[in-house]
Amino acid sequence: MKKQLILFLLIFISFKNFGQNNNCDENLRFKEAFFYHIKIVENNIAISQDETFRKSVVFIYNYAPVSVENIMNYSRTYPIGVFKKDKIKWLRWYEDNKCENIQIKTTYVIPEVYQLINDQN
Repeated sequence: MKKQLILFLLIFISFKNFGQNNNCDENLRFKEAFFYHIKIVENNIAISQDETFRKSVVFIYNYAPVSVENIMNYSRTYPIGVFKKDKIKWLRWYEDNKCENIQIKTTYVIPEVYQLINDQN
């Protein structure tokens, strides 16, 4: 009886996994770029929010939600607490969309807060 139950469970699990996400068309080039930019933001949020940092935020902003309204502070910096909440949203966004063959864009929308920084330079 135990052997039959184990066999039944193995067959059930294999059929369950068979129907899941076999049509996933994940763009590994996009995945690498997306997580690269997340790492840049994560590694520099408390150190240097320079041009490289801003480019990474802009990259992510063009695909996933970024709380740019919170960057509109007196120093035009990305608060760490806001980043931590946004990162959760980015990872969720990626998981929800990874099988859609996401393409890397050739042009990017720059959030207003960073347009103001570029205008001052």
